[in-house]
Amino acid sequence: MYINNKFSTHPSFLQGLRVLLVDNDVKFCNSLTTTLQSYGVKVQAAFLGEQALEIFVQWQPDVLLNGISPSKEDGYTLIHQIRTLAGERGKAVPAIALTSTVTEDMYQHALLAGFSLCLAKPVVVDDFVAVLSILAIANNPHAN
Repeated sequence: MYINNKFSTHPSFLQGLRVLLVDNDVKFCNSLTTTLQSYGVKVQAAFLGEQALEIFVQWQPDVLLNGISPSKEDGYTLIHQIRTLAGERGKAVPAIALTSTVTEDMYQHALLAGFSLCLAKPVVVDDFVAVLSILAIANNPHAN
C-alpha cells in the first residue's frame, strides 16, 4: 500500500469496490465518480431520497458516500433507513458523511446518526482514496 512512504496511486484492493455516492451536487458527483472510477472503483450516483435507498438495496454497495447538510435531514434520514436495513440483514456498510462544513457538533451528530466518518467537501483525492482503502481492507481483511 505504501511505497517509499507514499501511498500507492492505484491500490489493488480498490479494484471492484462498490461505492454508492449520494449527493444533490451534480458537479461534485460527476467529478468524484470520474476520480474513483480511475482507481477501479465501481460507482453508482444517486440523489437524496427514495432513489438512493432503492439503489442501495438492489446494488448492495461496499461503501456509502452520503451528502449531509446542517439545514436538511435528508442525508440523516437515508443513513437511518440504511442502518435499519443493516440491522435486519446483519451487515453494516461503512458510510462516510460528506458536507461542506464540518464542525465538532456536526461530526458528533453524524457519528451518532450512524456514519463511520464525516469529511469535508471538496475532498482531497489522495486522502480520500486512503480512507476508502482503509475501509476496503477493514471490511474485507482477506483482500489482496
